[in-house]
Amino acid sequence: MALRRASAYPGQASGRLLPLQSVPGNASSLVVELQPNMKPESSDAAVAADTGAVLAPSAEPATSTPAPSEQQPEAPSQPSVAAPFETDKKKLWMAAIKPPMYSVGFMPVLVAAAAVFFVHGCLPWGRVGGLVTAAILVIAWLNLSNDGFDSLTGVDAAGAKPESVVNLLGGGAAGRTAVLLVAKAALAAGVLLLGRCIAAAPGGDPRPAGLLAFSIVCGYVYQGPPFRLSYKGLGEPLCFAAFGPSATTAFYLALQPDGAAAAAAAAAEAAAAGAGGGFAAAAAALAAGVPPVVGACALLVGATTTAILFCSHFHQIAGDIAAGKRSPLVRLGTERARRVLRAAAVATHAGALAAAAAGALPWPAAAATLLAAPAARAMVAFADENHTVPVKVAPLKRFAVKWHVLFGLCLCAGLAAARVLATGGV
Repeated sequence: MALRRASAYPGQASGRLLPLQSVPGNASSLVVELQPNMKPESSDAAVAADTGAVLAPSAEPATSTPAPSEQQPEAPSQPSVAAPFETDKKKLWMAAIKPPMYSVGFMPVLVAAAAVFFVHGCLPWGRVGGLVTAAILVIAWLNLSNDGFDSLTGVDAAGAKPESVVNLLGGGAAGRTAVLLVAKAALAAGVLLLGRCIAAAPGGDPRPAGLLAFSIVCGYVYQGPPFRLSYKGLGEPLCFAAFGPSATTAFYLALQPDGAAAAAAAAAEAAAAGAGGGFAAAAAALAAGVPPVVGACALLVGATTTAILFCSHFHQIAGDIAAGKRSPLVRLGTERARRVLRAAAVATHAGALAAAAAGALPWPAAAATLLAAPAARAMVAFADENHTVPVKVAPLKRFAVKWHVLFGLCLCAGLAAARVLATGGV
């Protein structure tokens, strides 16, 4: 007796075998209609093994064409799951590495270098390159260590942040340990290179080393135990201080030419001695020999850098609340936060113009920053449109990075143009 697979509906295969009432003598002992959801690798031999049947060749000639009602649709080719999976993995790794985020490390160096060129008309290009490389290594430490520390609190659980480096390595203690080890190696390399660049700077001014050490400490207490100040909503002030007044000023002092560096160091010592000690002495020593243009640039760099961190919280509110993290977005909500972002963007561009009006920033530099205004407008518009949907607002940080980079590059170009216009050349 031959068997066939019964179907609940015409043309639809079923997994049940029923006897055929009339089958020619040379017909197949078993007519197999494969289920649509049968595994691609299932073969006739496998089906025979499952049913205990013996398969014989079909009786129909190879050239015969079955009736339309009896034709079986060709099995659709199975899509490759490896390629999309690998593509997703690559995208996650790119998101985890965060290449655009390294701009927050090198932009203070570039702006400080532009300020040195504006004031002195020259640049130690080798030292600029060394400081850029060192800053990138320190940012690598910051990103990796934050991933490692966040995995301890659960705020970056795989479902909440699949692009975490720890999660991509499988999660758990082993992945976290590996990430933190690489982070420490990056920090060690970055600090060594910073030390060499600062030591190569003339004048023996201790302020660059002190200011950069302060910036690194801010980076640790932002997320590192036992401080975790970002969980208290203090991440943005730390970010502003570390990348703005601290790092930008330090890089300016480290890039000055010989005579200016020595004069600045002497001015700092004299200011500290004349202030009589205490906080006033420290403030006077830090500001000695630092022209107003550096202070203005440092504040602007700090503002655009902090906007990136602020924008990164918009899509993470639920995870932050679950982990007990009181980020600004948790406190404000997205409605008020988008208004704060708009006000910050307007204030930053207005601040550049105000600094020019006060004589702290050359007008060409202030005017050049207006070229970055469309990027700021796009960032704010994206937040306004998508702030209520976490999945849609997640790319907001990219808009902030674009604004930060364009603003910084325009500021650099404006400072260089101001020097050329003022002197008729270098």
